[in-house]
Order: sequence, then C-alpha cells, then structure tokens
Amino acid sequence: MQNQEKVIAANKRLAELLGWTNLIDAGGALVGTPPDGAADSRGQAMVPNWAGDWAAAGPLLAQFEISPLFMSNYVAARAWYEPYSAHGGDRDATARFAIARAATYRLEQAR
Repeated sequence: MQNQEKVIAANKRLAELLGWTNLIDAGGALVGTPPDGAADSRGQAMVPNWAGDWAAAGPLLAQFEISPLFMSNYVAARAWYEPYSAHGGDRDATARFAIARAATYRLEQAR
C-alpha cells in the first residue's frame, strides 16, 4: 500500500513546479489554483493525483519523455529509482510514483 503522505508530498512538489499556487491538502487530495487560474471554478481546482492515479500519471510519460524500466527490485524512470519495497511491494504504485518523481526531477533540473 502506498504511503498517502508521500503521495501528497510528491504531487504537491510537482504541482508547484508546474505553476500551481495556493495548494491545500483537503483530506488526502490537493486543491489549488492551477497555472491558468481556473476562472470557471473560482480559481480552485483539484490537483491531479500524478503519483497515485494512472489517468494522471500516464500523460507525464509523453510530456516529459519518460520510459520506465522495470527491474526486479525497483522502477527506474529517467534519473529516478524507486524501490518496490517503498510501496509495500506494490509494483503498480511504485511505477506511478517513479513517473511522478521523474517528472519532478526533470523540472527541477531545468530551473
């Protein structure tokens, strides 16, 4: 099982790097102001759960040119290595988390 605090922290950091502001943890989900302002929703929107949901993590693969490599003990995604043991052996959760962290790493290196 994935550590929810770790997922929230990873999503928050990626959101900040993508230009989201006013981020708030709303009971396990992040809410904030997206880069475009979200005029149609009073400036607030739910932050995608990149580290916890394939519908959000999937597009990061193309956007940041990430090609995960699945090894026996970890997932490598660009320069990020995430061990299965950090997610209770859940390979699916490990892959999503590695993708989110790889996108974060790429954005941090571009700064």
